[in-house]
Amino acid sequence: MKKCKGCGTPLQMESPEKNGYVRDLGQDYCQRCFRLIHYDDVTHFKADHLNNVYILDTFERYRNDLFVLIVDVLDIFCLPEDDLLETFKDKDTVLIINKTDILPINIRNEKLEIIYTKKIKELRKTYPRIKAAIMTNRYENEFNDRFYEVVNELGYQRVLFAGRTNAGKSTLINKLLEEERLTTSIYPGTTLNETIIEHDGYTFIDTPGLLDSENYTTYLDLKMNKLLKISRPIRPQVFQLNSRQSYFFEGLLRVDVDPADQASVVFYVPNDYKIHRSPFAKADQYYQKNSKDFVLKSLINKKENYTIKKQQLFVIKGMGMLKVSGESRITIHVHKNVKIYGSEVEI
Repeated sequence: MKKCKGCGTPLQMESPEKNGYVRDLGQDYCQRCFRLIHYDDVTHFKADHLNNVYILDTFERYRNDLFVLIVDVLDIFCLPEDDLLETFKDKDTVLIINKTDILPINIRNEKLEIIYTKKIKELRKTYPRIKAAIMTNRYENEFNDRFYEVVNELGYQRVLFAGRTNAGKSTLINKLLEEERLTTSIYPGTTLNETIIEHDGYTFIDTPGLLDSENYTTYLDLKMNKLLKISRPIRPQVFQLNSRQSYFFEGLLRVDVDPADQASVVFYVPNDYKIHRSPFAKADQYYQKNSKDFVLKSLINKKENYTIKKQQLFVIKGMGMLKVSGESRITIHVHKNVKIYGSEVEI
């Protein structure tokens, strides 16, 4: 059965409303991929995510091959607590730290190397089958050479690419192929089935992304996902405070900070949105008055309390990060299914 070269789904001519539709089976790309590639048209884009069980079954068929696990640069801070690596603990795995170009430009590559080398060393104590880790970065001309060097050192010709939805698997494979073969987009769930590619003596297997129930993008529609996309270096939004304050990121995040004396809060979120600051006493009033007008409609329905002694970094998957400095008590309000990850401050 012929499959779409872009998303891996079987091609069919029977139903225009179903995935894989083409007018002619001689075509290489389904209608959904063609319109997504050329027009960013999501009319035929179904946001339904594949069941993780199906994807995990695919992994088992290739369990003796090399796995390349692609992780969003911000999610590396979450991995010690996340369950993602449990899926790959008995498989030879190369970690790719992707999308490093979204970090603030003042964070130099040398600092990134230090930060993530430390993280990988910690992870390898628990997951010894992590064989190597490679960062994509702002100067990517050396990435392909480094990737093939690692694969050759490990002695593999067949490589399976895995990761959460929207981690950038297909984009990375296109980079290694040096051609735009696979369909890529900002929307989670673009790849629908495994896709096998033969390239210069290697076999690459692209796979659909694993659904992450702790990620905000899982609960947003296509339009909202597009608005949250971080496509250029983040410009940190910095606030100083000496009294109780509340901060809002549209309808997705509220942070209440009660400092013991002086404190600061830094938000690392998409640049198109300004964090709104409010005195804590007026925060509920602001939220009720403006929630109907939020571009990102209100989803806040859980809160977590923390006590900060010095500094703390928090990662909220699919949204970004915030850093609190100075002794304080804080409350973070998010969607009920989104987990808040705390990490030692390293940026």
